[in-house]
Amino acid sequence: MTTKLSQDCLAGPVLENTSSSSSSSPGQTHRLYTPEPAATAANAANAANAADAAGSAAASDGAAAAVRPSPAAPPLVICFHGSGESCSPAWDGLARALAAAGLRALTFDRGPAPGPAPAAQLQAYLAAGGLETAPPYVLVAHSYGGAFARAFLDGEDRGAAAEGAEEEEEEEGEGGDKKSGKERKRGKKKGKQTVAGLVLVETGQEGGLDRALEERQYAGRALGRRPLSVVRGNSLLRMTAPAGGGSKTMSEAEREVQRRKEEMMRAWDQEDERLKRRQLELSLPTAPKRYVHLPDCGHDVVRERPDVVVGEVVWVVGNIGMGVEDGEDEEDKEPECKLDVRLIANAVA
Repeated sequence: MTTKLSQDCLAGPVLENTSSSSSSSPGQTHRLYTPEPAATAANAANAANAADAAGSAAASDGAAAAVRPSPAAPPLVICFHGSGESCSPAWDGLARALAAAGLRALTFDRGPAPGPAPAAQLQAYLAAGGLETAPPYVLVAHSYGGAFARAFLDGEDRGAAAEGAEEEEEEEGEGGDKKSGKERKRGKKKGKQTVAGLVLVETGQEGGLDRALEERQYAGRALGRRPLSVVRGNSLLRMTAPAGGGSKTMSEAEREVQRRKEEMMRAWDQEDERLKRRQLELSLPTAPKRYVHLPDCGHDVVRERPDVVVGEVVWVVGNIGMGVEDGEDEEDKEPECKLDVRLIANAVA
């Protein structure tokens, strides 16, 4: 693995790894974007002033106002790119903006070469990264990257559940006291889950790597009370303009073809919306979640509207630990990750 350290003008150092190890496909390039410490401190002060002055704010175009996490515990935002592309250059602008907002951001290139499953590759990469790649994680996925993000979520949660069960068995073996069901439930969750939230951008229509896993995640509300944002663009944006300059210049046969095309597009659009909205079922009804529609943006939201994606990431960060499990009282809620966040203006101009 070769490492190159570069400086990003909008954020802090960018650590670039070109991997040739067994945990990654040869030639994969991963970049870790980090906030500038001095800038992060200044952002926190500015955020506090803005919050005191304004109380709360919302972006005029419907995107979330940016939230600046405390520099004490910024989550690592992991980016999952779509099919047929790599994270760079598609995600470079977004990653810089996330770092400028005070967040660490990892652009992980799955690469085209055969090898271990990408989710397992990523887990191995994170395990070898030490403090630089330590949790909590907020996952951001675009298009087919959603399938890999959900596979990664499943692997991390399975590992956390297994570790929690082992610790509980050890505690019961040492102390001899059996825990109540509520105590056992808390013990398994507290401090174990590494994935703190999820942002899905133009995903849901791609299908899963494992259909059984996908259905199990929906049935079990795999994300639990963790915050979730689903962003839908308009995949049909460039396909809806009438051919031949409009209906006035069309023949009767051409107008019929156009009419059928429009009917097909409407059906396609309705199904796309159904699939996108279904992803909200990955979390519990009481979890913080929201659905954002961008009718004037195509499929490539990450490139075309990074400001919206940054807004959704920081909204997720600001809502970590805010959900309530079914059957759990509000006062019993235990945050999975505590972050001091403030509302300020959007991080992307």
